[in-house]
Amino acid sequence: MSPGDAAFLFLGTGTSSGVPVIGCTCAVCTSDDPRDRRLRCGAAIRFKDAEGAPRLLLIDTPPDHREQSLRHRFDRCDAILYTHNHVDHTFGLDDVRRYNAIMRQPIDVWADEHTLDHLKRVYRHIFERHKNVNDSFVADLIPRRIDESKPFDLFGLRITPVPLLHGRLPVLGFRADVLDADGQIAASQPGPFPLAYCTDVSAIPPASWRLLSGLRTLALGMLRYRAHPTHFTVDEAIDAAQRIGADQTYFIHMTHDIRHAELDPRLPDRMRLAYDGLIVTDG
Repeated sequence: MSPGDAAFLFLGTGTSSGVPVIGCTCAVCTSDDPRDRRLRCGAAIRFKDAEGAPRLLLIDTPPDHREQSLRHRFDRCDAILYTHNHVDHTFGLDDVRRYNAIMRQPIDVWADEHTLDHLKRVYRHIFERHKNVNDSFVADLIPRRIDESKPFDLFGLRITPVPLLHGRLPVLGFRADVLDADGQIAASQPGPFPLAYCTDVSAIPPASWRLLSGLRTLALGMLRYRAHPTHFTVDEAIDAAQRIGADQTYFIHMTHDIRHAELDPRLPDRMRLAYDGLIVTDG
């Protein structure tokens, strides 16, 4: 894998309501700055494997996934990584059936047991297709259970689950490192790697800080200025980013309290607000 082959894509950077919020006329919801339009949170890692084959990993499938996919002209999905079971991170799963049709192969879905149970219950028509009255066009998925203590490898990347807290709910972030020809983490990491994606976080458990060391690129949740029981505030996110010390941090999962042009210039060095459609190729 070479630096030019790899990209980290911010598909959506908004909270569960998205921005603009329905029925709101605040300055952010009526802003003409495209960076203030935020679809529900999701990301993708795009790269070529050791054989030169294109690969795309999705992180979550928000309800806006179809629009996000069309924007980036996706025509494949090799695996999906789920951070947690909430609606704004899972309710676009049905749309991935198009990738099945194009690729003519199933898609691995990686999630912890709690999230897999949620997906199997909500998408029973997918996971129990044999019970459908009509044999309709549904996604072809292979559920893969994540053990939060065990990294796993996908197409030349080492994916490390990062346990986080979303209020009282345990959720996952993900770290991605490039592997060398021997299947070990490469000493020299190309493009935006190593990278980590940590959305919907209100606390980082003690054992997880070490999993976030040495990052080139970090995506970290930052909800709003005021306190919230299940999300980092602006100040809390900045404090966590400073402790992690990534080469570049991009904040995500923002409400309409945050106006891009106002906050972004005031952030500390090596910190920026992400925005929908942002593509990072070198950290």
